[in-house]
Amino acid sequence: MQLTMKPSSVKAKTVVIIEDQTAIRELVSEMLQAKGKFRVIGTSADGSAGVEMALRLKPDILILDILLPDISGVEVLHRLRNAIPGLSVLVFSGKSEKQIARGLVKEGVRGYVNKNSPLSELRKAMDAIGAGQTWFSAEFNEAVLTALKNSESGVDQMAITLTDREREVAVLLAKSNSSKEVAALLNISTKTAENHRTNLMRKLGVHDVAGVIRFVIRQGLYDPNGEG
Repeated sequence: MQLTMKPSSVKAKTVVIIEDQTAIRELVSEMLQAKGKFRVIGTSADGSAGVEMALRLKPDILILDILLPDISGVEVLHRLRNAIPGLSVLVFSGKSEKQIARGLVKEGVRGYVNKNSPLSELRKAMDAIGAGQTWFSAEFNEAVLTALKNSESGVDQMAITLTDREREVAVLLAKSNSSKEVAALLNISTKTAENHRTNLMRKLGVHDVAGVIRFVIRQGLYDPNGEG
């Protein structure tokens, strides 16, 4: 009697890892392969070769260190940012100085995990990014907010940390919509709307909807006295 396995309804996300330490590359690769949700299709020990690999393989997710032997992780991001539509980048690094953090945010990273964190945080971050969400450690958020507050520009730049969808959610929240109403308007689940709400509030460093409203008005995204 021949048994046939029912194919999984969820396609594994493809991953490329750019990390100069062999032990870390192998450890992360083995961890991801064991989960079944991810398929590591390539690894590289330096940035330039990693860029070429990513351009050739076009992964769903890139796990990236910042300190590399040749070019920096920020330069890798700059080269790949517009070259691979839909690429999600998770930075896995021991560096989180404010100016580095600011540069990473500008290049559109989807997550950051410090190498000193337990592997469980890396697993959570990958699960979140694989589901289309973001994941930033508290340390990274603090560094980003410090960089933005100390920016030489007087303009509030916290908006650069938001994704397009998070920006939409922020505006809808400012218009007094509940998470359920936001979900209906954007045709997403209530849980997803709540996740976007949590992420954007964490990025902005606010703890209530009033803080979101102030931010949205300050950014000119919504005018409560107009039709906005």
